[in-house]
Order: sequence, then C-alpha cells, then structure tokens
Amino acid sequence: MDSVIIVLVSLCTIYLAVFWYFNHILGLTLFIGCLPFLSLSIYTRKNFVRIQKELVQVRVIFKKQKAALETTMSKSRHILEQQTQQIERFSENLSAAMSKDELLHLIVDLFLKVTSSRMGQSKCFLLTHDPVVNEFCYEFGANFDRNNLSMMRFSAKDGLLGNVFVTKTIYTYISDIFSADSQIMYFLNKDQDVYASGLGSIALLPLTLENRVWGIVVVFCHEHIASRIKKENTFFRVLLAQASIALGNAIHRGLASVDKLTQLYNRVFLQKRMQEEMEFCRRQLLPLSVLMIDIDNFKEINDSYGHQEGDIVLKKIAQILNKGVRLTDICARYGGDEFVVVLPGMFESAHDPLSIGERLRAAVELEDFIISDSNHIKSTVSIGIMAVKYPENKELNSDELMKKADVMLYKAKQEGKNKVCYFVDV
Repeated sequence: MDSVIIVLVSLCTIYLAVFWYFNHILGLTLFIGCLPFLSLSIYTRKNFVRIQKELVQVRVIFKKQKAALETTMSKSRHILEQQTQQIERFSENLSAAMSKDELLHLIVDLFLKVTSSRMGQSKCFLLTHDPVVNEFCYEFGANFDRNNLSMMRFSAKDGLLGNVFVTKTIYTYISDIFSADSQIMYFLNKDQDVYASGLGSIALLPLTLENRVWGIVVVFCHEHIASRIKKENTFFRVLLAQASIALGNAIHRGLASVDKLTQLYNRVFLQKRMQEEMEFCRRQLLPLSVLMIDIDNFKEINDSYGHQEGDIVLKKIAQILNKGVRLTDICARYGGDEFVVVLPGMFESAHDPLSIGERLRAAVELEDFIISDSNHIKSTVSIGIMAVKYPENKELNSDELMKKADVMLYKAKQEGKNKVCYFVDV
C-alpha cells in the first residue's frame, strides 16, 4: 500500500512538472484534479493501518480468550473427574456399611470430608426428624462437640430448619443471615470453636426418604465452601440422593430381621443390635434407655373380637411405637403382645417432660382402634423403663437391662396398668 501511494505521488509530480513547463494553466488544473485522489489514498492508507492494528489486537484477544477457555475447560474436566471419583468412593463406602447406624455415621463423616479444605476442617452433624412432634433432634456429629445436644429438640415449623424441611432443597447461608436464627445460634453457642475456626457459613443438606425429609446434615464451613456447595448444587444433590438410596437399601436389607405382622424388628435382631448399641454407648459415654411395653388386657380383645382383630390392634400399636421414636432407635416385637424400644443416647426419667415412654403411652391411649364391622375400641399399654449412664453402669449386660425393664413393666401392671414405671426412680 505504501509503494502504491509513493508511485502515485511520483507520477503526479512528474506530470505536474511537465505540464507546468508547457502550460501553466493545464498544469495547475491537473494538480488540483490529483489532490482528491492523493487525499483518498492517504485516508485509505490510514484506515488500512488502523484496521490492521485492530485485527492484530483482536487476534491477541482471541488467543487469550482461547487460552482462558482451554484453561477453564481443563479445570472443569479436572473438577468433573474429581467429583466422579468422589461419587464412586462415596458409593463404595456407603455400600460397605453393615447397619443403618453405621451408615448414618458414615454419611456424616463423608460429608465432613467433601466440605473441608486446606483452610481447615468443617464441623458437621446430623439431625433426624421426629414426625410425631414435628421436631428435629441431634443424633451425632463429626468434629463437633455435642455438649448434651442429644437431649435437645428443635422445631421443624420455622427458621432455617423449617425452610429446608418444607422445600426439601439445599440451603447455604452466611453468618449475617443465620445469626438471626435462634436454633442455629444454639448450636454455635454449644461449640465456641466454630467462631475460632472462622467457620462463618452454614449449609443445610436434606436427606429424603419416601418423599419426606427424615434428616438434615448440618455443615458449618468456610465461606468459599458454602459458595462451592451453592455452585456445585447438582454434585451435592447426587451425594444426598446416593445417601438416601443407601439408607433405603439398608432398611430393605433388614427386612429379613423384621416381624412379618408388625414390620418391627424381631427378637433375634433386637438382641444383636441391642448389644451393639450398648457397646457404642459405653465407648462414647452416652446414656441408653430400654423400654419394655405390653398391651393391657390384650387377651380380652382376642377373646371378644377374635385373633384377626387382635392382629389389627397389634399392627396399629406397632405403627404408633415406630412413628414415636427416632430413625436410629430400635423398635422390636419381643413376642406376643410385648414390644421393646431401645433409645441410644437417651436417658428416660420420670422427671423428663419429654419422656419418650410417656409420649408413647399417651399416643396409644388416644388412638381409636377400628376393627371388624367398624367397631371402635380403646386400648392402652403399660411400660417399664430401665435407663443407664456410662461409665457408672458399665458392668450391666443386655440381659440384666431387659430384666430390670421387665420388673418395671410388672410394677406398672400391678399399679393399675396404662402406666409408665422407671427403674431409676425405685
């Protein structure tokens, strides 16, 4: 382009000189006529140079964007590979769990791992939902000081927990939001190390089973982890779905250990699980309560209405008992019209206004049992309770606990039935 302009200027100069020499007027006319062409050439040259520079800049920007896109895609592939590996390990670990309680502990531990970072470990614990009173209760935690939280209950009707319970979705919050929630602040006050560790955010991860929230994994974490959970919502929903499926499978695997009529655990499974729970509570220095439950005047129901109607009453009472305890508690049919409930981490006392035993007794008493021909009858239960604390009662074995609970059941029967008697009060 530069050479073309130089040639044009040179030719114009030569023609101008020649014609000026022979004819001044013609030379001047030619000079004036060449000026637009020279101006257009110079203008075109400037635009060409400008466009060329812009194209170079665009090319540089394109290369940078291409490199950034390749880097982003590489990071995304790396993150996707990591997530795939975590999901695979998560699934393998869940499938290796031998019992429901072991599975729940494993779920909390695994969510602790995936929400921790180089800046430090998160704090994680599990709340399970009690459908009878629509409340959440603390089960256990990982890297979290429980401080007797196992005795506390938290409403599922309002606050942050209520939001998760209703929507069944993952929620993440920063400190200036959840600081207004009294229930969450209670957990923080129970573990002051949350503040010292700089864990200024919280994630609430719902575990759903049969279209209801049966538990919430609560994670106190750093802000960037909460942002990651929000950004990688699909990944964490996959983990939660796997955890819920594993729980469902664990429950189905235990069907061989249940009583066919009542769908509660049978006596053989009860003895095995009770021993395991006692060992766990002994190691963790947690209390444990055993409830021996017997239906009052059940023989009269069978004699008056028949055994099929008696089975209806058995199944209904079994449902009441099962709904009235936590998911991690053990509810079993001991034989005939007797049931046993084992409450790990709970110390049942007559002075406790939230006594599970009293709640179960009242729930049965209020129930209207509908049997054949639309007959409505009432039934009650008597309950004997033995509660132990460790290490004070570490020498007691499962048979001794059952015997002491049975003694209290006999006492409840002697005192008029439809009553709860506690061994700790004797």
